[in-house]
Amino acid sequence: MKSLKYFLSVAALTGALTLSASANFFIPDPVPGGQKLFIDVANKNVSDFEGFVGANNSSAPHVDIHTTGPVDTGSGFANIKPIKDGSLTELIFTPENPNLFADFSFRGQLNDAAEGTVAVTVQDNQGNPAQIFILTGLGGPNDFARQGIISLDGETIQSVTLTSDFKEVKQIEFSFAPGVPDSGPTAMLLGSGLAAIGLVRRYLKR
Repeated sequence: MKSLKYFLSVAALTGALTLSASANFFIPDPVPGGQKLFIDVANKNVSDFEGFVGANNSSAPHVDIHTTGPVDTGSGFANIKPIKDGSLTELIFTPENPNLFADFSFRGQLNDAAEGTVAVTVQDNQGNPAQIFILTGLGGPNDFARQGIISLDGETIQSVTLTSDFKEVKQIEFSFAPGVPDSGPTAMLLGSGLAAIGLVRRYLKR
């Protein structure tokens, strides 16, 4: 765990310097809810898998997930846990479309060795330096409250990295950036509107 503590110490310093130079993302209070991240299938002993945002099917936006330490997952809006006698120290979430999402949030549990601390590193898709946020006071091993980051000035998420000593990570959510339709009601309305336009055009051609 010394390497984890060293990383968090360095991250705290780096994060402070980064935030003084650029404050594109920030930690909202309270953390807003978003579109749920669904894991496509139950996974066993994996370190790479994928999820879908907003619906549990492959037509929804994809997010690739990589972990340091093999994990087991459920299917759906499910938990990510280290395998038996294993460890989970890092998760990287990479949307396949880096222009879709403007916020990210999650819940989970920490092992005692984490000392209640999680480092959140977010890289935007607009070419700015990565930002590091140090979340403290999260305790363990009980569930901690929803944590997250958000941008309100146009940045979108290329990747988010969580670093700590996790017992589990769960209830992951993303929110669409302003101007990006979600994959649910907005898409349905758009589809209905296009269908209606098609019917009108057919009528006018008669």
